[in-house]
This record gives sequence, C-alpha cells and structure tokens, in this order.
Amino acid sequence: MTASLEIRDLAAGYGRRRIWEQISFTACPGEILVLLGKNGSGKTTLLRAIQGSIPLQCGSVRIGGKDLSGLTVRRRAALVTTMPQEIPAERGLTGWDFVEMGLYPSRGPFAALTEKDRAKIQRTAEKFSAAALLDRDLAEMSVGERQMVSLLRAVLQDTPVLLLDEPASALDFGHTGILFRMLQRIAEEGKTILMVLHDPTPALQCGTRLLLLQDGGICADVPVDRKAPEAMETVLRRLYPEICVHDTPLFCYTETTGI
Repeated sequence: MTASLEIRDLAAGYGRRRIWEQISFTACPGEILVLLGKNGSGKTTLLRAIQGSIPLQCGSVRIGGKDLSGLTVRRRAALVTTMPQEIPAERGLTGWDFVEMGLYPSRGPFAALTEKDRAKIQRTAEKFSAAALLDRDLAEMSVGERQMVSLLRAVLQDTPVLLLDEPASALDFGHTGILFRMLQRIAEEGKTILMVLHDPTPALQCGTRLLLLQDGGICADVPVDRKAPEAMETVLRRLYPEICVHDTPLFCYTETTGI
C-alpha cells in the first residue's frame, strides 16, 4: 500500500503556546522528506502532531486522503509509524518482544507470530545487520543498538508513511550507512518517509527533498539536487549562515566557516 501524507494549515503546540502557524506541505510515495531546523523550531513537535500524540490546534493531517483525526488509534497505526529518538531500556524485554509488540495494531495483541512472520523479521534484521540483537535484552543493549531494533520494528509495521526522529543519532559509522541505504530502498519501494535530522550532510546524501523550519513556519521547501552544491548551500544558509556545501565524486558534505 502506498499513500501520500498531506498536511494542511496545521498548527499545534503545548497548552496555549503554538510552536508554528499553519504549516502546509505534501510528501509523496517514494520521497524522503527531511525536516531541518534549529533547536526549538518544532521538528519533533510536528512529528508528534502528525502521529496524534498531541492535539491539533487547527488544520488537518491526511494519509491517502483519509483524515487521521476521525480514525481510531488502531486504524491510524495501520497508516503511519513513528520511530522515536530513543526507546526505554526495559529489562526482561528482548528485541523479538519489542518488534512483536509493534505488530499488535495490525494483528491484535493475542495473535501469535506465524512462521512466515518470523522469517520476515529474521530477513529484515539481517538486512539491517541487527539479527544478533533479536534475542538480547533491551537493558543490555547500547542506545545505538536499541535504535536499530526500533528502526527494525518501524519498518516491519509496514505502514505507507514512516516518521523518523533523528534515526541515526546514536549509531556508529557502519550502522549509519546501513540505515540510510535501507531507507532509500524502502522509499524506492513506495513508502513515504518524513525524517527529522540535525546534520545537513546526510540530509543531502539520502534525502529527496528538504523542508526547513524557522520562526514558526516553513522557510524553504526544495528538492535535493546533489549536482548543484551551490544551490543547496544557498538554501541551507537560511538556517546556517556559515555553512559550505561541497560536492565530490563520492559524496556531498557540509562544513562551517569562520570557526
């Protein structure tokens, strides 16, 4: 199943405090839309509003034309999955347990995994180089290892829209590369991905579009052009005035000047 994510005139916040005003954009199947913004710009709050963790003050969130505000928690969970920045280190809960719990919205909490389900989990874990984590206790994993298990669960929920909040913040270099390559493959299969990042370098490397948040709204919404570093630098300087974007035959990378 594929579906677009449509945000229309969205405003949300905490209590009477609004984080941003009337944001609108659409993310389509096959896209990796990367949210960039300084601390406090509302990136994580936007993901929470889309997911339904905080109430909307106005506007709408639609996936495949369906307004999420009118759906039950279970029906909403069948359309959108969120990978948080970190999951609790709960003792007595294995990677298998955590992944299986993520399948409850579609299967029900009392439905046992089939052999087909277990084979799919094993195959996906191997692709992410995370198979060894399935039988380990979450409390015995590093933050980065729990992050890989969290990503594995999010992918296996198989919703048309995937929201990720700093998915590589605690990963080592090797697993970071695996994660972003897998996300590109998932997007190519027709998933719609909305991802929060702090670092513009991986945003340029794996994103297809940049959405920049600033001063309570969207200050730029542009496709990523890896062949036009100067154009990307001009866009990113709206957030990071001293940034420099370089293009080499191997990768795009960014740095700051004047330090």
